[in-house]
Amino acid sequence: MDQALRMILEEIRGAWRFRWLAMGLAWLVAIGGVAYVLTLPDLYEARAQVFLDTTDPLATTRRDGDADAQMRVMFVRQTLLSTPNLERVARATDLDLRAATPEDFRRLVAGLQSNITVLSGAEGVRRGATRFQANLYDITYRDPSRRAAERVVQVLLNTFQEQSLESDLRDDLQALRFLDSQVEALRQRLEQSESAMADFRRRHGGMLPGETGGFFTRLAALQEQLRETRANLQIAIDRRNALAAQVQAAGTGEESAAGGGSLAELEIQVINAQRQLDELELRYTEAHPSVIATRETLRTLQARLDARRDELGPLLDTGATGGAVVANVRIALGQSEVDVAELRGRERDLAERIGELQGRLDVAPQLEAELAGLNRDYQVLSSQHDRLLERREELSFEIDRKRQGRQLEFRIIEPPFSGEEPVAPDRPKLLLMVLLAALAAGAALAFVMHQLRPVFISGKAVYEELQVPVLGTVSMAWTPKARWRRRRTEAVFVGALVMLVAGFGLLFVRLPEITQLAQRLVG
Repeated sequence: MDQALRMILEEIRGAWRFRWLAMGLAWLVAIGGVAYVLTLPDLYEARAQVFLDTTDPLATTRRDGDADAQMRVMFVRQTLLSTPNLERVARATDLDLRAATPEDFRRLVAGLQSNITVLSGAEGVRRGATRFQANLYDITYRDPSRRAAERVVQVLLNTFQEQSLESDLRDDLQALRFLDSQVEALRQRLEQSESAMADFRRRHGGMLPGETGGFFTRLAALQEQLRETRANLQIAIDRRNALAAQVQAAGTGEESAAGGGSLAELEIQVINAQRQLDELELRYTEAHPSVIATRETLRTLQARLDARRDELGPLLDTGATGGAVVANVRIALGQSEVDVAELRGRERDLAERIGELQGRLDVAPQLEAELAGLNRDYQVLSSQHDRLLERREELSFEIDRKRQGRQLEFRIIEPPFSGEEPVAPDRPKLLLMVLLAALAAGAALAFVMHQLRPVFISGKAVYEELQVPVLGTVSMAWTPKARWRRRRTEAVFVGALVMLVAGFGLLFVRLPEITQLAQRLVG
């Protein structure tokens, strides 16, 4: 500890040799710093405070509505401090008259960005601030002119109010116009897709899948129906043959009793002719020769049957019971013939339809794939169109809600106002810093000079530095005249230091008057 203190004292004694250089530099720094501080222009601060009520009674939830409003306010605040907006503010408040060149105007706008602040109390929410404080916004600006500061804050306040209330609605209207254009474009594409599908169905109507399924599903269903029809046809044929055998047996008995021709045989021939006529009518028209010939044959057989019945009338009346049974069997036989004919016709129709489908095996799958692609494109367009329509309706409702409801309420708590006294610069603080800087500069200069031109202060320092034994030291013998001259020099130095400090004290006491004088001299 003693060693360190001794070294510090030796450094101070060494630097003391350059005290006049230090004093001169201190005075120079002090004079320059004081001149700079006194000539700094006064800055007046204009301030306005507004409250934005972001509560919306029509919003789904208060939290969502407030969050959206706060997001818009933050966006407006950033837009407010943008370069284009500040350029408009500079022109509206005539600040652009201060700029002689475009470069000066750019520096002016940059100065506006640094001197304008828009602060909200939202950060205070985490520290327990109320909801009212969180929605308070302070707009401040500093300028050498008090009136200019107030004008700038007023213009910013008006811009903030207009953009806060209209920016969201303007953005929604722009988005609505965009959605309208997209909906119209999708509607046209949907109409084109519908026309393409309709034209495709017209050109390939019989080969496209319907309600019963696709091509192969329809083919499999028809084949299954054909198998069922053929099975039912075989059953109907067996039943018809059995009934025909019964009728023939009954007719044989009647003939043996009557001694005449076979009535049952004639009836069977009539039934067969009728069945053949029905089959021909399913295939040909009534003017076809086969149909005409078969109809004549049926008419001839029917006449023979009627004549035979007339001949056997008395005998048929004697066996009324047996005749009733035969008549019922004949009716069943006729119905079975009709069923057989119907099933044969259905069999031919199914066979033809299956043949047509089998002839299109190479083309139908490709057509189904093309139709599926058209349907898929149509469904995608329809889904997009429906979603856009839904979004458009929601946005239209939102615009109507904002026009009729209360989305943002702008309340001016404190209009733009600037105090009579400037808020900057803080000259007492700056002058104190200048005084300390002057003293520090002088001390630093003396120390540096001592390092550049060192001397030995004591014999011990010589021994420690040169490792040379010091037998003794000779003290300075001051004469009275030299001693008086030395004291006078020290008194002058102390007086200069006191004058430096006293001058700063006078500045602190008479700062307004001295500042006004300096501003007048500079102006």
